[in-house]
Amino acid sequence: MATMRAPRLLVVFVFLAVFAVVAAGCSRDTANSLPRPGKAFCEAAYRYDVRVEKHASLDEQIKIVKQMATHAPKDVAHDTNVFLDALERRRDGDLSVVDNPKIENAVNHVNRRAASGCGLYKSNSGGGI
Repeated sequence: MATMRAPRLLVVFVFLAVFAVVAAGCSRDTANSLPRPGKAFCEAAYRYDVRVEKHASLDEQIKIVKQMATHAPKDVAHDTNVFLDALERRRDGDLSVVDNPKIENAVNHVNRRAASGCGLYKSNSGGGI
């Protein structure tokens, strides 16, 4: 029973992170002055957003975040790798990654960068890609 609760907590955590990005309205930080991320990063970020909403398995999330990490812009590469590492550790049973502020900050940074750099939440973009 505890093993089912932890993946649900991770999904809730991811939903909260995505909600925080949307609620912040793509906050005005240095992301606005950064170059647009590459197409491969944006496509993976969009795919992750869509698949998480449909309750993608942890293995599927890891596969997509690996693609994001491979193509992440330099300014978010470290945080994307922290995000990926946390997903892999959670898959392997590590509960310390759930509700971890450092990991939450990294995930939020990746989400903000994808939202502002790729236009994921622009209403007229049809997904931003």
